[in-house]
Amino acid sequence: MKFGIMNLFPVAEGTSDHEVLRETLEEIELADQLGFDSVWLAEHHFSKYGILGNPLNLAMAIAERTKRITIGTAVVVLPLHHPLRLAEDIAALDVLSGGRVAIGVGRGYQPAEFRGFGVPLEESKRRYQESLEVLRLALSQENFSYHGEFFQLDDVTTYPRPLTAGGPPILQGTVSPDSFRERGARGEAIITSPNFTPLGIMQKNFNLYRTAMEENGHDITQYDLPFMQQVWCGEGEEGLHEAAQAALNYYRTVGKVIPGSKEALEQERSYYEAVAKNIKLLTLEKTLTHGGNFGSPQKVIETIEMLREQLGITHYICWLRIPSLDRKTALKSMEEFATKVIPHFRAQEDEQAASSTEAVAG
Repeated sequence: MKFGIMNLFPVAEGTSDHEVLRETLEEIELADQLGFDSVWLAEHHFSKYGILGNPLNLAMAIAERTKRITIGTAVVVLPLHHPLRLAEDIAALDVLSGGRVAIGVGRGYQPAEFRGFGVPLEESKRRYQESLEVLRLALSQENFSYHGEFFQLDDVTTYPRPLTAGGPPILQGTVSPDSFRERGARGEAIITSPNFTPLGIMQKNFNLYRTAMEENGHDITQYDLPFMQQVWCGEGEEGLHEAAQAALNYYRTVGKVIPGSKEALEQERSYYEAVAKNIKLLTLEKTLTHGGNFGSPQKVIETIEMLREQLGITHYICWLRIPSLDRKTALKSMEEFATKVIPHFRAQEDEQAASSTEAVAG
């Protein structure tokens, strides 16, 4: 089991843009020292919901300040970028970090972001697919041509070339059952953040992905299965309810930025309407039980073990710096997780490795 942290880069009331960026860099350095395996950076525009417009830019600074942690994006919004520029930046980051890069990509969903860049939201699916194809070619081939609806490219080579052969791994943000099935069939890596999605539905989605992998000859053991969730790890009712309240505050903010029924693409309208309705019905109690993984180190461990057993996840990504949660509280939670939760799983792995060695020797 791998463990990561993520950050959306929101600006909570009473803080500044500058504080968010500087403090997050410090927190990522701490995560590297504490033994977390990965850090994931979100992209957003034109709103204090998330102020990091270019995750790859900040990732360069992270590469210079850390020694071992993998630097990931969750996600780069492909339709808002030129894929050749992305390929250049990803390769440079791969070189400077010594190959510690994983690129999560997505289609995006906020109408204001598309309007701001003058990109029609209705083109997002087609732009996403073309951008992904060009990005893969640019990272894996030294010379290529591509002719599509949006990009006409002849004899192109991007520099620098990535350090990782074929380019760093690309993970696709995945939500719908059809996407799980399609990406499994193609042997494509995924990343997901299923807030408030019932466990039964997530089981079906992961099973669709796993079955499609197997039916099409892909070895799923060669892929990470990441799962992202808000987390508070600690003792005491006060901290527990403080974390749940911060999570509830965040979900209510989400309700303000998801597309309205008139803005969403027609085929996704019912989904966003259901999300908005669910957010309006949220209470502190529901957030505490279904909005993340909140509780003592033992409870957090039990939840992760349940997710591993029920879904088969292999990479648990914690959102520990929940917006509006007191920073000292969040940092203490991070240290509790690193000193009590991660060692539990590392010890399990050591025992399994020792048992395997004994079996072979026997």
